[in-house]
Amino acid sequence: MEIEKVSEFSREIIWSERKSETVHVKGFPLRIWAQINPKNESNYNEKCLGISLLCDVPKKDKKWSCKCSVTLRIVSQKCDVADFKFEFDDDVFDNKMNSWGYKFISFAELMDPEKGFYNKSEDKVTLAIDVTVKEAKTEDK
Repeated sequence: MEIEKVSEFSREIIWSERKSETVHVKGFPLRIWAQINPKNESNYNEKCLGISLLCDVPKKDKKWSCKCSVTLRIVSQKCDVADFKFEFDDDVFDNKMNSWGYKFISFAELMDPEKGFYNKSEDKVTLAIDVTVKEAKTEDK
């Protein structure tokens, strides 16, 4: 997923979001969900980029669960810089908890040219998520 016009996105209000197109994995609709988060609960002045995996099953559908291993990544724009990543294993998505993610990086750090994650000339950042579905269940309510 590419977030275009990152400089504009970074100035939007807390909780502004971007979502990727849906990809189906083992029948589950998955999306990357990027959101502007406060750096912490007591400081809404410093914004950070939160990245989550969203299992976008409508709430009214059947009871469901999906156990996954996930790697969230900000893809490096420089060949000598590693992707910025966060991994979680065996988290369960279900009717009650349909997203898992992480407050990744401050926008100041994200857009720092030395870090290598922001393409200033194209004003974009590339996000990626690697998912392994370990167990998937659906059943009638």
